[in-house]
Amino acid sequence: MDEKDLNGTKRFVSDGLATENDCKSLLEMVTLFAQQGDGYKGHMSPHTEMEKFEGLTVGRAALLVYFGFLDRKALELYLKITENAKQHLEEQFNLKRKLYFNYTHLVCRSALPNSPSNRTDFSHAVHADNCNLISNGLCEKLPPAYTWRDYSAILYLNHDFKGGEFIFSGDFDGNVVQSSIRPKCGRMVGFSSGAENLHGVRAVKQGTRCAVALWFTFDKKHAETDRNVAFELIEEDPFKALAELLS
Repeated sequence: MDEKDLNGTKRFVSDGLATENDCKSLLEMVTLFAQQGDGYKGHMSPHTEMEKFEGLTVGRAALLVYFGFLDRKALELYLKITENAKQHLEEQFNLKRKLYFNYTHLVCRSALPNSPSNRTDFSHAVHADNCNLISNGLCEKLPPAYTWRDYSAILYLNHDFKGGEFIFSGDFDGNVVQSSIRPKCGRMVGFSSGAENLHGVRAVKQGTRCAVALWFTFDKKHAETDRNVAFELIEEDPFKALAELLS
């Protein structure tokens, strides 16, 4: 799907970015080793109290490999899949500048057993990735927003859940839905990170929805350092990798 299909600008949806075996392996990894919370400040339920939110960062995966809890091939797959996703995004947008990973998070959202089936709230409220939505209809690029983010992508791993559709929205409340994307293994949505691409996730009403969330930047100062550490680890320089992880 392109901009016309999705009723917006600088956005696309592509299929085939991961195989069923890739998705299965990543799902097994996050099921075994995910850490509850948002991966930033330790918020256990960062978006809604009706769901459990958990994830696995590249840095945590590298530590698990170093201490022998996670097979190195699993980390290699995590890196390979996300590098391929970045390359695909660069090709789709015909980017000429060097793009860096800013943050990578393998995440799952699970409906809690006591959550109502008729939920109308959002699993993740409508937002923009690099600016703060404010009441007068503007989106300000000021802290605490991640103002350095330029592009975003989500690579989905499964479809066996209810709800959880990704939407592009024409307003801050999610009442004007420009397009809705149903997740499935290997499907990726990519978009520029500004106010032109307001987006959110509808409530996960049953089951668990998993995906790899990716954010990118042109600013080298905000490049994801854990990724370099992970590559050093799989290239058999574990002592240097551990020192950087713990620094």
